[in-house]
Amino acid sequence: MTNSPYTSGPAPDPNRPPQGGPSFQYRPQDPGDVQYGQPAGPVLPPPPTWGQRWGVLPKDDRPRQVTVMLQALWLHLAATLVATLLGLTGVAALSVVFGLLAAAVNLVLIWAVAREQLGRFGSEDPKLPLYIGLGVLAVAALYRCFSVFTLVPALLQLAAVLLVLVLAFTRPVRAWLQERPGNRPKQSQEPAAGAPLAPQAPPPQWRDPAGPGAQSPYGYQPPAQPGPPANGPAASNGWPQPPR
Repeated sequence: MTNSPYTSGPAPDPNRPPQGGPSFQYRPQDPGDVQYGQPAGPVLPPPPTWGQRWGVLPKDDRPRQVTVMLQALWLHLAATLVATLLGLTGVAALSVVFGLLAAAVNLVLIWAVAREQLGRFGSEDPKLPLYIGLGVLAVAALYRCFSVFTLVPALLQLAAVLLVLVLAFTRPVRAWLQERPGNRPKQSQEPAAGAPLAPQAPPPQWRDPAGPGAQSPYGYQPPAQPGPPANGPAASNGWPQPPR
């Protein structure tokens, strides 16, 4: 490219970037600054783990006292297994029977409290099935106290039952038992068959305007009803007749 005869100086280089003007070159971005693959909306909390679901670990929507109750029941279950194994040195049949009975009642209580299903037993008071289960566990633990081999596990069982019983009388546990729908019987959650239903609003009805010349608020006018036929020449059909 050559200069115009009317300009002085060397010819400009076409491959040279312009000086002083706006630059349209994008600055390279560090890939570490941008987190690809992350959702743009609100992130849901992770689902509870096995330990949180069954009361071994604390859970956000569960009172701390309820978590301690479940942990005490798990401790009672472990002590029951140890006492059953140690009781085989004496009367093996009774040891196995009491061990299976205590383990079954313990697992039912853990399931009902952790899954909030105390209402499955049909009692209006959700604490009543809990008291009955704790009574069975206490009787099984008292039987273990008469043996030297199972005395220590039996004392652990009694301590766990006493701890659960004390926590059941606290205010957070009582409120939690009453508020959860699964802790109430199914009959109290559903209305009775003969109970009257709640009144419902009547369906909207069409109303005429207030006066003879009033306009409808919705811009719609019902069609006028045809009147009786008029007498005279205007009532004749066909071509117009000449005047008489």
